[in-house]
Amino acid sequence: MIKIFSALTIATALLTGGGFFSNMSFAYGRDSGKVDKNFIRDDNRSIVIDLKNKKSYSDGAPSKKMTYSQAITYCQNMNLAGYTDWRLPGKEELKSLLQLSRRGLSVKHAFKNVQEGIYWSSTKDRHNEAWYVDYDLGRYSTAGYDHLYYVLCVRNGD
Repeated sequence: MIKIFSALTIATALLTGGGFFSNMSFAYGRDSGKVDKNFIRDDNRSIVIDLKNKKSYSDGAPSKKMTYSQAITYCQNMNLAGYTDWRLPGKEELKSLLQLSRRGLSVKHAFKNVQEGIYWSSTKDRHNEAWYVDYDLGRYSTAGYDHLYYVLCVRNGD
């Protein structure tokens, strides 16, 4: 009975917002389990389209690491696939790209250029920090605006 309770407690902590999936590797280039058919890649335009939420994500050459303000400007100045209305995604948008399976942690299969590492979100917190999502460890937290992280841009529609 104690073993069952412990297992349920751990599972609940992982699923309900512990914000960290420990000891999981990023499944780059491997089939990470169930394919989310809501995400499709357009190789010609270097974007990934989220059909369910009607959003497009940039997936061209990986960005360099930059500060939070540089990340905001980078997306605002992006001209990709004939669109100029790109923006830095919110925390929930970035988290929605994580895919957890029995084989490990990955980003939705349609992405080819998301790197193992930390990506800025546009979501700020009350302590003058912004949220990030770590596509290496599957965690999310906040950091000061001067940290250097990768950038993935999004736009509504496609």
